[in-house]
Amino acid sequence: MNVIDTYKNMSVEDIRLDVQRNVFPYSALMQHINGDFNISTFIRNANAFGVKEVFYIGKKKWDRRGAVGTHNYTQLTHLSCLEDLQALKPNHRLVAVETNIPEAEDVCDFVPQKNDVFLFGEETSGLTKDILEICDAAVFIKQWGSVRSLNVGTASGVFFHRVSSFFENQRAN
Repeated sequence: MNVIDTYKNMSVEDIRLDVQRNVFPYSALMQHINGDFNISTFIRNANAFGVKEVFYIGKKKWDRRGAVGTHNYTQLTHLSCLEDLQALKPNHRLVAVETNIPEAEDVCDFVPQKNDVFLFGEETSGLTKDILEICDAAVFIKQWGSVRSLNVGTASGVFFHRVSSFFENQRAN
């Protein structure tokens, strides 16, 4: 098992319960249409940075090898259609994490809220237009190099660290 030493002799269920006691009050979603391999890294990053719940929309099947077992300890929910995502709106603010939205706010200036759901698109296409249309806000990760974007695995790690650090600072105060 790829777990910290504290969890070495615990059951999967006990690890899952302990992980859920320490999560931060936000969730994340990845659009999974074409079978992007980044979903495994996305789930692994969510676990590492204390994301409360991971949603994915589109294809239900994904390659679990890259998650290295973290999907066993992370609250993971498949949404089969846009209506399932829209059903989250009464209790969550949907925030697109995208590079090509003019009104998007730099993640360093962005103030996360409890119950935000941060939405990430697939590697080549980003979030689809119909999903972007139902988002309440948009943020981006500022870059200084020549590439157009980071891959979803990398972007989610950078982003989750920033948001979890914000909530960790709130806990400390």
